[in-house]
Amino acid sequence: MSSVRPGVTDSHLHLVTASMVHRIRARPWSARPKAMEAFAARGARMAERMAALERTSIEDHARRWAAAFDRAGVATGFFIAIGEGNEDLAEFLRRDPARFQAWGSVADPTAADAAATVRRFRDWGFRGLKLYPPIQRFSASDRVVYPVYEAAAEAGLAVLFHFGITVAPIYDLMYANPLHLTAASRDFPEITFAIAHCGAGFLREALFLAYHTENIWVDTSGTNNWREFVPGHPSLESVFRDLLRTYGAGRIMFGTDSGTPEEYRTAILEEQWETFRRLDLPAADMAAIFGANARRLFNLPAQPA
Repeated sequence: MSSVRPGVTDSHLHLVTASMVHRIRARPWSARPKAMEAFAARGARMAERMAALERTSIEDHARRWAAAFDRAGVATGFFIAIGEGNEDLAEFLRRDPARFQAWGSVADPTAADAAATVRRFRDWGFRGLKLYPPIQRFSASDRVVYPVYEAAAEAGLAVLFHFGITVAPIYDLMYANPLHLTAASRDFPEITFAIAHCGAGFLREALFLAYHTENIWVDTSGTNNWREFVPGHPSLESVFRDLLRTYGAGRIMFGTDSGTPEEYRTAILEEQWETFRRLDLPAADMAAIFGANARRLFNLPAQPA
């Protein structure tokens, strides 16, 4: 059992199934052959896991994640499917709808049918939309993406972005700057937009977006090792202090970015808990960051104290 108190909501997790991996492999990528060779080489660990994934049913995934949550003291988690595997993700949610929640996704937010896919999210049980500009190669405020935002607004969905650096081997950092979100956040005040991983190297830009906005949030997910690649190598405590100063405790959501139940990142949960605790936050602010904010955003029942 984790040393952290139970009842945490993890706002950023990943579900990986065999069919999701097959979907990614079958996708017609536009990258040069050499780039795809590099992609395959970096995916060697995934290749090693495929045999195990082929033997794992959705029921098995649900059982293992529930056990991981029990070990870590996590009450509820929000999952993202790799490869936009929305059907598998929806089936997974049905196994425990009180404990498993989800951000749905679309393969290409600029595609003509993307908005129609988003309109199905509520039927699938999804509460938000995840977008990945550096991988999907679009600007977050490009008008071609507005139909997707319109669909999200109609369905009452939050929209989560991975900006910044990424471990994915095929990406374009020209689209990684959170400032691309400026116009869209203004044009869609009814949508809550969230920036994952504290901006993943674009912390300064993420902080700028807190200025004169109420509908942009941040999540703390991942190792936050992007700090090694920015000037000054700021401490996690410094990063969290900056987020609290600009966004306030009411617009920060905790997450681990865990990708397998057996490797649930309890160490990240404990590190972030202790870092926020050292900042002498009131108990109500700690509760907000580690669960109440996400539950409020997605209209989930409050977790008992």
